[in-house]
Amino acid sequence: MARRYRDAAAKLQQNVQKHLQVMKEVSSSEDDEPFDQNVLDGVFQSYWRGGGDKQMLNRTKNLLEEAISGRSVTCLICIGSVKRVDAIWTCDHCYSYFHLSCIQKWSNDSISLRSEENHGPIAVFKPKKIEWCCPKCRQSYSKEEIPRKYRCFCGKTDNPPYHPWLIPHTCGEVCGKRLSIGDNCLHKCLLLCHPGPCPPCPQTVNGVCYCGKERKKVRCSSGKWSCMQQCKKLLPCKSHTCENTCHLGDCPPCNYSSLQSCQCGAEKTKRPCNDLKWQCMKKCNKMFSCGYHKCEKICHTGSCGTCPNSGIMSCPCGANQRFIQCPDSIETCLSTCGKKHDDCEHNCPAKCHKGPCPPCQVLTEKRCHCSTHTRSLPCSKEFRCETKCRGTRMCGKHGCGRKCCNGNCPPCEKICDKPLQCGRHKCTTVCHHGPCYPCPLESKVTCRCKETFVTVPCGREKHTKPPKCNLPCRIRYKCGHVDENKHTCHFGDCPPCKAICNKVYEKCGHNCTAVCHEYVLVVFKQVEKPATPWEVQPPKSKIVALDCPPCEASVTVTCFGEHETDSQPCHKARRRPCGRECGRPLACGNHFCELLCHLYQFDPDYPNVPYTCKPCNRECSVIRPAKCTHKCAKRGCHPGPCPPCDILERVPCFCGITDLYLRCRELLTATDEMLNCKQQCSRNLDCGHRCKNLCHSGPCGQNQICVKKTKIHCPCGNLKKEAPCNAIRKGDVSVKCDESCNAKKLAAKLEREKEEKRLRELEEERNRKELEEYEWKLSGKKKKYKEKKVVVNKDERNMLQKYWVPILSTLVVILAGIYYIFNV
Repeated sequence: MARRYRDAAAKLQQNVQKHLQVMKEVSSSEDDEPFDQNVLDGVFQSYWRGGGDKQMLNRTKNLLEEAISGRSVTCLICIGSVKRVDAIWTCDHCYSYFHLSCIQKWSNDSISLRSEENHGPIAVFKPKKIEWCCPKCRQSYSKEEIPRKYRCFCGKTDNPPYHPWLIPHTCGEVCGKRLSIGDNCLHKCLLLCHPGPCPPCPQTVNGVCYCGKERKKVRCSSGKWSCMQQCKKLLPCKSHTCENTCHLGDCPPCNYSSLQSCQCGAEKTKRPCNDLKWQCMKKCNKMFSCGYHKCEKICHTGSCGTCPNSGIMSCPCGANQRFIQCPDSIETCLSTCGKKHDDCEHNCPAKCHKGPCPPCQVLTEKRCHCSTHTRSLPCSKEFRCETKCRGTRMCGKHGCGRKCCNGNCPPCEKICDKPLQCGRHKCTTVCHHGPCYPCPLESKVTCRCKETFVTVPCGREKHTKPPKCNLPCRIRYKCGHVDENKHTCHFGDCPPCKAICNKVYEKCGHNCTAVCHEYVLVVFKQVEKPATPWEVQPPKSKIVALDCPPCEASVTVTCFGEHETDSQPCHKARRRPCGRECGRPLACGNHFCELLCHLYQFDPDYPNVPYTCKPCNRECSVIRPAKCTHKCAKRGCHPGPCPPCDILERVPCFCGITDLYLRCRELLTATDEMLNCKQQCSRNLDCGHRCKNLCHSGPCGQNQICVKKTKIHCPCGNLKKEAPCNAIRKGDVSVKCDESCNAKKLAAKLEREKEEKRLRELEEERNRKELEEYEWKLSGKKKKYKEKKVVVNKDERNMLQKYWVPILSTLVVILAGIYYIFNV
């Protein structure tokens, strides 16, 4: 039972450790990577100078800081972290990151929902432009703009590989995007592929202020500026000038008042200069050219025109038409009006009349809007039944309920009130179809002291690592050491106290140099082995005050033999052997004590340590005289010089023929006469002849000339002659070849040619046999049985075609023989 329990517990612990390792790897991938702020400051240094759009520049810098720092970015669709190796899509308006798979599903769902709204029971509908929008900023995109590929921020590289030295999701090349959409700036971004908007254009151009009075070199992105002088542009009233400082856009309306006349000139009044055109309430009342009628227009400018009551006129129905001259007028006729009604296809049945036609009263079969009931009603009346619509609104949850609905049910007006993915809030939008938008609220993730925080989307607090706070920790240590333990804000327990104890030891008087141990967390484990699994107790921890550890102050201690001095901790300071030999000279005067380090005299603190050196028991080690290989006669080690050696030594003479016997001490003073055997030297000279001098030292041949007879030959070795050895070595005597030598050479040459001819004939015979054997194989073997049919093949080849192989072989052999004769 206990064994199975241990196995199960071990397996469980292994799984826990594996899970913790995986979580550690996942969390480590989202850790904030430290980066040097000076790097970004150096990149944007040229952009800060000379003005420019600081707001856009700060936005680009913030996005770059967020990308370099490695802080996890949250996908607002799945509320998950966007890893560095994930395929993403970036909005062109708000520059937010989304997983590529998430935004593809989001856009496809939005397109399908918009498409379903257009397919209903209505026969005629206005086509709507189907679009999808960004989940964060609601920027609209067309159906063709659904992302299909994972691209870098500048859009040049598809599926950019992850590189540890580059910003994630970048290609490492120059951005190259246009810094302005209009024609005022044609420059391109020179930064490497980066997230967010491109910084404002840093190029310098010749600019002009708003009023056009001042010109200077400015940043291309800054455009125009205010020179802070008075504008003085002429206002629309043509009487006053603009008194504001140099400004953007049109000048503000004039604030002064002046005496102004109306459009017809009948009245004058004092009015603001910013309202130049005004009308009085009087009619024009000017006579037309006919002389009978007056203009009935309200105050106006220009001519009144011709009289509207004269000219070719027609009756209201248009049946009669004639020329009318004021003051005459045309009346209605007796025919039917016949005009078509505006809202139906029927004609007006009334007599010719002035003004609009009366409502159409023709009875028609009318169908209600929901196409459920029919009824005979006048054409001008609208028919609506009392039947309530049973259809479902666009949200797909609530019914329509509207009377006589035409199928185009209105949007749902109820609140969705579904719980969002954050788990805290509910959807506050109107009831809709499909998933709710992400929670628009934000939450704060704070450090322990609540002073430093980061803003994250609501519901992402548990998956976001708290920010690193650089403020000092506010928790005080119980031991009272505050200045020595300054550290930044953190979660969990504070690190152990790093202050030095500095208490005085009673025995040695040194100060304790250990770290503060007044309040130390001690873990107590179970000592007794549990008999059953349920008796296992977890370790317990308790904060206790510990005693000072042994004194670790350095104390100088000398070894027993006083060879070296060592520094030892105070609580372990004792004299010890250093491990070297004693090294003191013995009584013989030649050797030193070889015992390990020991005391020189008795010490009561170390009674078991020897204090006397061991006597010398070696043989004499004094260096022997030259050429003496014997031991000292006294054998044992002794002071003073050794006695002379009297041992007989066998020594060869100079020539090595005879052995001489001398005492060892005489060898040092032996002369050449004593080592000479008085016989002829047995060694040879350089020429190879024997030395003629008596036994001597040194090399042979000194003061001696070899005159022994020696034979010498001619170069070919045919002739020979005897001469002294010294004359031959000097080159005074030589033998030259004569006619007999030439005859001998010629005979040898003829013999060699004869042998070559014999070998050539043998080669030709062998080639002939090979040729016959080859021809025999080509002709075929004779069969032992009688052939039933004999076919005679007539050979029509010439001699060269038949025997080209043996002819070629013979030519090769002849050429080889000729080459051999003339070159050998």
